Amino acid sequence: MNDTDAVRSLVEMGISKDVAEDALRRTNGDVEAAGNFIFCNDAPAQISENVEQRAHIELPAGSASGFQPGDLNEYISNAPDTESEDFEEIDVEEDSVETGPSLECSGRKGQISDPTVVLPLPPNFLFEGYFALFCLFVANYMPHLLARPDFIDLNYDKNWYRGDSYTNAEYRLKYLSKNGSDDEQIEIVPKDELTQEDGDYTLQSELLWQLQKLASVANSRMSDRAYVRAKMFAIAVEPQVQRNMAEAEHLHEVLPSFIKSVAVDLEMCPNFQDNEVRECFISSAFHTPSNSAPQEESTMKTWLSLFHFLPEEYETNLYRMFNALLFADDSVESDQSDSPDGEGENSLSEIAPVFTIVFDEMEETTEAVPLAEGVEMPLEFYPQLYTKECKDKLIKHIIAKRRQSQTDSRAILQEITDLKSFQGKDLSKFINSSLDYLQKDEKSPELIKGLLDLKDQITNKKTKKMNEYKEIAHRLQSEWNLSLPEIQIVKTAKELGLIDDSYLLTMAVISPYMYYTRNRDGQWFFVQSTPYEASYNVRACSSPLEIQDAIKQHTRRPSEAPLMFIYCKKGFIPDDDTVLKALENNQGCHRFAKDDQLQLNKMQDLSSSALSSANASIPADL
Repeated sequence: MNDTDAVRSLVEMGISKDVAEDALRRTNGDVEAAGNFIFCNDAPAQISENVEQRAHIELPAGSASGFQPGDLNEYISNAPDTESEDFEEIDVEEDSVETGPSLECSGRKGQISDPTVVLPLPPNFLFEGYFALFCLFVANYMPHLLARPDFIDLNYDKNWYRGDSYTNAEYRLKYLSKNGSDDEQIEIVPKDELTQEDGDYTLQSELLWQLQKLASVANSRMSDRAYVRAKMFAIAVEPQVQRNMAEAEHLHEVLPSFIKSVAVDLEMCPNFQDNEVRECFISSAFHTPSNSAPQEESTMKTWLSLFHFLPEEYETNLYRMFNALLFADDSVESDQSDSPDGEGENSLSEIAPVFTIVFDEMEETTEAVPLAEGVEMPLEFYPQLYTKECKDKLIKHIIAKRRQSQTDSRAILQEITDLKSFQGKDLSKFINSSLDYLQKDEKSPELIKGLLDLKDQITNKKTKKMNEYKEIAHRLQSEWNLSLPEIQIVKTAKELGLIDDSYLLTMAVISPYMYYTRNRDGQWFFVQSTPYEASYNVRACSSPLEIQDAIKQHTRRPSEAPLMFIYCKKGFIPDDDTVLKALENNQGCHRFAKDDQLQLNKMQDLSSSALSSANASIPADL
């Protein structure tokens, strides 16, 4: 929990903001310790030396992330002693960042274990850059689906990766009559079998061909292909998406149509069920307008291929952002009573295994983002918490308990205050001074005994109330914590059968020129390039926490480019054997990967030969 969350938690329990901030500074951000300090001046005796004011806060053992706090200390400078608002901004796009060696665009990887990456188009082709990165995700995480249609020969061209020109596959889609009836089925046939009418009216999977080319080399254990250019996908974008791009101002307005075109290109091929691929990308949700007329349909079902947030909607973590979007207000300060079931409610229905999130870029009217620490994106996310079933069976009960506990905590605080003073006088000081006066001359032993008994009663009652308060505070920060559900709520939801696999963060795009991509084995890579320059950097990340810290850094203020995050359900990710088998059984993909590696080897041999000739031509006496 960061500073903002901790302050908010104490304020919700009736403590003023300035008192909460002071107590948290004294107790190193520990909410329960801060509560003890406020009422008992009970500051912790010592604080572990390796925990600083703004270091990662360690969650309990049940935390879903599995990563340890402070793993990135060697990459980030020591936190200053000033308030978080005074953090020095670190521009990770500057040359001061330590990255891997700069690679000239020779087409070959530095190491065979490096990923095949996408290099973007110039900045005036921004949307196309995000499209290409989405294609990179599909090639890495859905290659077994891409390989299901076999076009036999993808028509290899040595410059295919540049996207300067487009080559059609040698086999095409054709509708054929089924048993002489009017029913038609799609088949893949040699292009020579297409009639003029077929060529004019049968759509071909041009985007799929490009995806198959990338998937065949990106998933090959022997391929040295280092990169492809985003242009190879831009030239395959269908006309409707191009029209949408011309009209759109924001990525979230046009990316859904591109995602749909990927699904359609696959589903028009043989061996796919209706909507089979679309269901991989498109989730459904229930929406109930708060002021719908009685004669109108109360609950509507909508379909979503992505979720987007404005910079003004940033919160300290992704769960808080979705809470505001899909949960009823759980603040006791709201003067609205619980609404009836189904009124003004939003919830998810079916959640697709691919879960895409976009943070919109800044505009001239964008307000400043009040987050000095940025947004924490979980490496494992549980959107199932926002389904209607989970909300009805678990979350609504937690919200009700939170509201009641906040009311109870305020009442307890008032009782504690009453035990501390009466008519503006401190009771403890009054009793102690009275005892000092009476005990000095040993007067009125019965009165002394009565005062001691009263003091014990007040102390015991105060201790009891403090324990009750601590219990409420603990439950609010653990089993009822909607902002950090990994602490307990996720475990409870799993026990109730409301949650299965988590969604893993697989790609974090700061811009098309700077992004993080995760391979299926869990290794993260950082990719950085510069507009108009023929070089780029790729390096392996030493810890997944680096990705979280980079995202925080770029969400402290509105970004000039959209941020895109792609989560993928763990059980949906294919294993390497499944991928390799699918690509090997696809003649077109297998042949393409082989031809591409032969071309890379040929270019390497020519380069070595030219270098040897150049060296041989230099006089020996030089």
